[in-house]
Amino acid sequence: MVSSVLPKKLRHNPGRVRAIVYAVLVHAVVIGLAVIGFRWTMQPPSSEVVQAVAVPEPPARKPEEDNKRAQEDGARQKAEAEKRRQADLKKKQEEELAQQRLIAERKKKEAEEKERQKRAADVERRKEEIRRQKLTEQSLQEQLAAEEKARQQAAHAARAASAVDKYRSLIRQRVSQSWNRPVGVAKGLKCVVSVRLAPGGEVLSAKVVRSSGSTVFDRSVENAVYKAAPLPLPEDPTLFDNFREIEFLFSPEE
Repeated sequence: MVSSVLPKKLRHNPGRVRAIVYAVLVHAVVIGLAVIGFRWTMQPPSSEVVQAVAVPEPPARKPEEDNKRAQEDGARQKAEAEKRRQADLKKKQEEELAQQRLIAERKKKEAEEKERQKRAADVERRKEEIRRQKLTEQSLQEQLAAEEKARQQAAHAARAASAVDKYRSLIRQRVSQSWNRPVGVAKGLKCVVSVRLAPGGEVLSAKVVRSSGSTVFDRSVENAVYKAAPLPLPEDPTLFDNFREIEFLFSPEE
């Protein structure tokens, strides 16, 4: 474009044209720097510059939009409140359920403990009943044994008494058969003689324990006892204890 405005004589000298162009550019740069420097020196510091910013005013809202927004906010707040209420209710229900579980578990343990104590008490009561029953049975057996023993003893005593009476009479008869009345001894005399016997009827001793008043008569009775040996005894050996020592009245006339 520059070459179109140059005179024709310069068009035929390219070097010169370039020099002129460079000179123009250099001057333009220097002038631009000078202008920029001048503006910089005239501009106040950035900290003191107050730049006005235009804030656009919000568009005016209609009353219907305000009502709708208020309704939406109210509905949202109500929903959030209901959500919190439901969460609190759920938490309360869970706490109550957990508490009920704890109470149920405690009651279950208490019931199990009572049942265990009841079973233990039943076992102890059963043991006590068995012990008392055994004691009762033992006492009954002892009572029956004592009664049986007493019955046997009574029967034995009855047999012994009967045997004593019987064999005392037989012994007295045997002694009477062996006795000879001494010369000069009056009739009607009698004495009680005690005789100690050995098994089989052998006489260990014979002694008058209640005298007739006549020494001759008494000695004759003692001699008759020895002479009559062995004296008659019952065949039952259990009755011998009743004849170890026996007393009987000797009266020749009876």
